[in-house]
Amino acid sequence: MSRLTKALPLILFPLACLPALAADGHDHHGNHPAHVHGVGKLDVALEGNTLTLHLDTPLINLVGFEHAATSTKDKDTVEAAARMLRDIPGIFATDAAAQCKPAEVQLESAALPPALLGEKAVSTPQAAPNDGHADLDGDFTLVCASPGALNSVDAAGLLRAFPGFQRIDVQLATPKKQAAFQLAPGNSVIPLN
Repeated sequence: MSRLTKALPLILFPLACLPALAADGHDHHGNHPAHVHGVGKLDVALEGNTLTLHLDTPLINLVGFEHAATSTKDKDTVEAAARMLRDIPGIFATDAAAQCKPAEVQLESAALPPALLGEKAVSTPQAAPNDGHADLDGDFTLVCASPGALNSVDAAGLLRAFPGFQRIDVQLATPKKQAAFQLAPGNSVIPLN
């Protein structure tokens, strides 16, 4: 993990507090930010030629439920959502001139087995939520041949694929800019410069 990526939470913590304070949500996880249905969080960092995006969202925004997927229908829904999330160009569009290529996707949820998300089994599984609310964390890494030509990331594909999102709070850190944005259907572009 790069130094910028490691420092992102410290750099952007004050910005992160603003949407959480303004949101009409409940803190279901002690000291963690509020779990608000319809709202996701996206951390975006550009360091060198590597673009990383971390999505933290209530599971309901992606699959329509937050319980363990035990029925065939629920399992099919989760697998379809994971396939869409693993199609990075389909959910996060970058400038063609930047020549960004997907390098890695990691999906994790305490409510879902890693295999349903397309992950290999983990050695230390998370504890399943016991409050009826579950999240999904997604880490997306792209490597760009011409990062200087990367001017924006468009999350329209993510918002189209998962209409459960009403809003996504974005924190951005690049060598040139640190900022916070709110994305919503019809307002999906994250300017990087």
